[in-house]
Amino acid sequence: MALRIIITAPAHPFLMETLTQQGYEVMYEPAITYDALSKIIDTATGLVVTTRLKIDQSIISAATQLKWIGRIGSGMELIDTEFAASKNIQCVSSPEGNCTTVGEHTLGLLLSLMNRIQSSYAEIKSGQWIRDANRADELTGKKVGIIGFGNTGSAFAKVLSGFDVKILAHDIYKTNFDTAQIKQVSLQEIQKQANVISLHLPLTELTHHYANDSFFNACVQKPYFLSTCRGAVTNTDALLKALQNQVVSGVGMDVLENEQLDSYSSSEQARLQAFMAHPNFILTPHIAGYSHEAYLKMSQILLGKLGII
Repeated sequence: MALRIIITAPAHPFLMETLTQQGYEVMYEPAITYDALSKIIDTATGLVVTTRLKIDQSIISAATQLKWIGRIGSGMELIDTEFAASKNIQCVSSPEGNCTTVGEHTLGLLLSLMNRIQSSYAEIKSGQWIRDANRADELTGKKVGIIGFGNTGSAFAKVLSGFDVKILAHDIYKTNFDTAQIKQVSLQEIQKQANVISLHLPLTELTHHYANDSFFNACVQKPYFLSTCRGAVTNTDALLKALQNQVVSGVGMDVLENEQLDSYSSSEQARLQAFMAHPNFILTPHIAGYSHEAYLKMSQILLGKLGII
């Protein structure tokens, strides 16, 4: 009987083809529900997930044959990794696979904001040709604060390396990563000095609503604020307040606390409309790590970590 791998999310064909070549039986179920997965998880040797399903103690307890859980991408907050470890189930992720595209996307958000690209194009579409009000802020000479200097934070620093900027980086888990362009600093120094602040944090109990009222009110330079990590790292109400009160100069987001727009309450809809009415706001639909290249690389890295290739 072949060892079964259940894939619960869209994945590059390379993943399925390689697993099949290695003798595994692959169940590709990218739309499977939690309840449906719980009924068949006892047949699986391996499980591939993204951020769609919560892999909790109930699922893991039912997974009597499971040897590993592979996360396509970064962020393990939906997997009870401690409980999995207690069951001798290996958990691996592949953040190295999409960090480059996250770095590039973050830079794209920033340049669009600073150069008024999206907002001026919206004006042109409505028949307005406005120049003076759309003067840019140059990135050259600015101080860029990166909070979280793991795979994506360091990738953002890399794409910034061609610009004449000073990078201020803060990470509570890493030390001694200073270079000629990058200076390791405290959060308070970033809030005091940075003209741009970009979040690259995992979602944990410590980082939930990390960017809140007190965070924004401590920012001295009216920075451009960017987040391509997890929506709940930023308090949405605090962010809107900071934008409307000009505590920040602009906001570029790839994530929201609630990304299921069809589930929005009237108050959530009104808040999103308030964001979108602001010319210095850009939102993309959680695509920063979703390039064609990353789609393949994440599967390759995941299989490599599992020792399958």
